[in-house]
Amino acid sequence: LQGFVEAGVSASDPASVDFMIRRARLVFRGHLLSADLEYYVQLGLAPRDMEPALLVPVRDANIAWTAIRDLNLRVGVMKTPWNRERVISSSALQLVDRSIVNAELSLDRDNGVQIYSNDLFGLGGYLGYQLGVFGGDGRLRVNNDLGLLWVARLQVQPFGRFDDQLSEADLTRQQRARLSIGAGFAYNEDTNRRRRTTTDFYRAALTRFSYMHAEADLIFKFAGFSLQSEFLWRQVDGPSRTTNPGPDGMEITETAGNAMGWFVQAGYLFDFAPVEIAARVAEIYPVGPADQTANHFAREVTVGFNWYPMGHDLKLQLDGSYLVNERVSMGTSRMEERFPARLQAQAYF
Repeated sequence: LQGFVEAGVSASDPASVDFMIRRARLVFRGHLLSADLEYYVQLGLAPRDMEPALLVPVRDANIAWTAIRDLNLRVGVMKTPWNRERVISSSALQLVDRSIVNAELSLDRDNGVQIYSNDLFGLGGYLGYQLGVFGGDGRLRVNNDLGLLWVARLQVQPFGRFDDQLSEADLTRQQRARLSIGAGFAYNEDTNRRRRTTTDFYRAALTRFSYMHAEADLIFKFAGFSLQSEFLWRQVDGPSRTTNPGPDGMEITETAGNAMGWFVQAGYLFDFAPVEIAARVAEIYPVGPADQTANHFAREVTVGFNWYPMGHDLKLQLDGSYLVNERVSMGTSRMEERFPARLQAQAYF
């Protein structure tokens, strides 16, 4: 359960303050018949846990078969196994929310199947992989065309097993360096969604783009210090513009979202108390000419302070950001600045 208060100010909008339940999740997990057959169901009950056009609380619903070490199988609705920041649970974040790069360029939940291993070849956790095929239109959406989402990911732990690679802060403060490096590639064919598997659809129902995605990421931890970084890239496969009839019959020209982005995030958990300072810098850049992409420049600079009375299970987070977004209209460009601050409490039980 996450609830936060957000205050923000910008040059174009008046100052505002808002209270909300950001996330309210209910999770069921366990085994069916044997230890090799696992089920996982997650329901999202807060308004922002659901899509406005699909008010269904099911976020995850999958079954995993883990009898073969190098060939585990997962089927159902799940996070696509691509960039690390998205795969990390929202309950294990170091700042109040994920980066602007993740919001724009990641691949979210979808219906599909994946094979994977967290200890490939039995080397002690040095290697892992994920291969998956998904519907390509997002969770619980029915794919009415032949376009699918294909995902491949490989991760390497050069210092050996890294059990907390999917938790952003170094809460254990182990006196041992831990490093996980990952890379992924995805191909999403004939998608009608502006961010490929989530958010709005293109205005014209016939608008379809096929995208190539690539990413690289790392997370490092040692004695309370944590460092995380990602680079994400997205490029349309084919023409960047298309014209189709809109809902009112008038033709609409829409452009693909060619872009790349990166972020670096670091934090330090003190040894005298369960408190942490953290910071993140992130940027998004358009790829190609401005009139050939729907994306524009954006920057995020965020600093945060965390208190962990019971680790991620019970924590209080405070962060403040400086956000810059390029707005393009009628051939002119301007930079819009915003200064949000957020205070969030989380209870996980």
